[in-house]
Amino acid sequence: MCLTAAVLVAACGGSDTAPTDDPMSIGREVYGRICSTCHGPGGAGGVGPALTGVLETFPACGDQERWIRLGSHRWKDEVSPTYGAAGREVKGAMPSFESSLTTEEIAAVASFERVRYGGGDVASVTADCASG
Repeated sequence: MCLTAAVLVAACGGSDTAPTDDPMSIGREVYGRICSTCHGPGGAGGVGPALTGVLETFPACGDQERWIRLGSHRWKDEVSPTYGAAGREVKGAMPSFESSLTTEEIAAVASFERVRYGGGDVASVTADCASG
């Protein structure tokens, strides 16, 4: 994966600087590559729900990270038939990303979604997501 990315950057005339480790940049990249397929390029929803209420659904970032890690089926089996602060019934088919994303990528994409689509403050969101 890294080699592929390096080849694409070189082929597209990208810079030769090291990739950023900024959680928001990592989260934006992961969201665009994976999450936007279901949640839409602007987080407004599609197959998956809109992410504008993500802070209300998951007041604690750690809960959102766990949802991303487990996905809907494992959440329902391992945690509860409901999710989020409002206790919504688990429906749909959110996949588990535990084996395809690192812990850091999961925290970064949760941070990105909470700031970009949920309207959260960057500093407090990244601190909350880093502690999860």
